[in-house]
Amino acid sequence: MFTPNSASMGQADPRTDRLPFLLQFGWGLGTMGLTAFMVGSYLLLRFMTDYMGVPAAIAGTVFALAKIYDAIADPIFGGFSDRTQSRWGRRRPFLLAGAFACGLTFMLAFNAPVIENRSGAIALLAGLLILHASSYAVFAVPYMAMPAEMTDNPHERSKLMSFRVINGALGNLVGGWATASLIALFGGGLMGHRMMGIIVGLLIFAVLMGCFFLTAPARHREIDKNHLPYRQQLKLATRNRPFMILQGAKLMLMSAAGLHTASAAFFVQRRLEMSDAWLGIIYATLTIGTVLVQPLWLWCARTYGKRQTYTIAGLFTALIWASWLPFGPGTHGWIIGGIGLLAGFGNGGIVMISQSMLPDTIAYQYLATGQRSEGSFAGVYILVEKLGQAIGASLTGIILGLFGYIQSTGHQTIEQPQSAITGITLVYCVFSTAFLLASVVVLRFYPLDERSMTLRSAR
Repeated sequence: MFTPNSASMGQADPRTDRLPFLLQFGWGLGTMGLTAFMVGSYLLLRFMTDYMGVPAAIAGTVFALAKIYDAIADPIFGGFSDRTQSRWGRRRPFLLAGAFACGLTFMLAFNAPVIENRSGAIALLAGLLILHASSYAVFAVPYMAMPAEMTDNPHERSKLMSFRVINGALGNLVGGWATASLIALFGGGLMGHRMMGIIVGLLIFAVLMGCFFLTAPARHREIDKNHLPYRQQLKLATRNRPFMILQGAKLMLMSAAGLHTASAAFFVQRRLEMSDAWLGIIYATLTIGTVLVQPLWLWCARTYGKRQTYTIAGLFTALIWASWLPFGPGTHGWIIGGIGLLAGFGNGGIVMISQSMLPDTIAYQYLATGQRSEGSFAGVYILVEKLGQAIGASLTGIILGLFGYIQSTGHQTIEQPQSAITGITLVYCVFSTAFLLASVVVLRFYPLDERSMTLRSAR
């Protein structure tokens, strides 16, 4: 049963099922905060190797284990939100708790004490990453369950996800450009990371609280009286062919993103031999490209379908990622900015399309079975995201370790061997691109389109 909020100004028009701008904008803010939280956290891999003395392979493995823990916990949080009763609906209490948790744990992660004992440093890293992962899950899983409740219109979901992509691009700006720029502003090194952690942590908290307040008018559902146990929901999810194909593609895509993002700071500093300020430039141009191209990808999705649009965007992005391969020290700034901008053009398509497919598969589940389990489906979706991130982060650390990357503490400057530079280049340009191409291949089997979903909804 749908339960509308009394603040009618923010509700969807029941005749058109259109979502008002302020509600779409407010919901999208959650993605800005979550993306800043996630992208900024990839700096932890370099922070732990270069300032906390943790070997790269071990740091990558601990990252992966924390992501796996998070992946297991995500569907559980989704199930909790499906069964929650409150005057704010099922999802929004989790948004409030997650806003506080994400802001605080981000600050703590970059303000951990330097422990000279390696075992102590590894234990500290593991504890921080578990807190970090739990905080993300508390907010992200219920948040991703909301679109399926907010509207029944497939194109409105695409529009809603375009807000998410734009805010995700802005989150990339905060997590990439702002973090790198703040580190440089405060002199780099250990102190630069600590000050950045405090400032960005407070910003993440403020943005996520904005999402909580602005989604107050969102349409929500009461608990389904025929709510299925969690295991049965997962069993139903595995029988939902569009959903499972989407998850396979998502696993490959997030592995690609994990490899590319986790190695970005290493690539700029070690391969290009440039400061973190240039890492910020890459993220800034990526953000600009992602935002500018949204109307084009929305038009493509409506004209050619989501699957075909994802293929075009994925192949284009893979070409741009691979184009970094020949560049090294002395690369002109306009080349760096240009590649970042073009990567943003492709990124805007693959992210918006892959995310807009999730509520479509949830709606397909309801039309096929009559069961509503948005939280559990969102939990599985984010579980797959985390597994992909775990694969990306662990492979980055393991490959750098195999290629001879040398760890250090905050008081040392280490010259890396050429083999380590080669490993960084392969991760950033080649392995990440291979995973991205794999996601395009998997998604070619996705069977839903906007026309068929609209016809099913009308029956």
